[in-house]
Amino acid sequence: MVVPKFRAWDKEFKEMVQVDAIVLDDQVIKVTYKNGNVVKEDIKYYDLMQSTGLLDKNGKEIFEGDIITDGEDVSDIKRHPTLGFYTVDNGRETFVSDGVDVEYFEEYAEEFSETIEIIGNIYENPELLEEKE
Repeated sequence: MVVPKFRAWDKEFKEMVQVDAIVLDDQVIKVTYKNGNVVKEDIKYYDLMQSTGLLDKNGKEIFEGDIITDGEDVSDIKRHPTLGFYTVDNGRETFVSDGVDVEYFEEYAEEFSETIEIIGNIYENPELLEEKE
């Protein structure tokens, strides 16, 4: 069984945090800040981002909201509620995980991981997407 992995953007303190637990019934999230502080509070103060399950060419885990490049094009990772993770390049949506046939997924994931690099995220580096336009 694959356990979903998340990170979160703290809307008030403008900081990316590690998600340790999510209690959906209570709408509470437990997070760890870069300084080591652990906090449990209402989920409404955070934007959650799920891992795609893929790594970039440097071995860094790719999350929804990351800005990636293949050396030429720059795009961000988005999540469709039922279809999975995708990017939009020149108006064309390309799915990066769930839209691939199971038998080809390992080959696709390996090729994707060898060419894609995370260069930022939509919260800390929005200017990277503005340069694209």
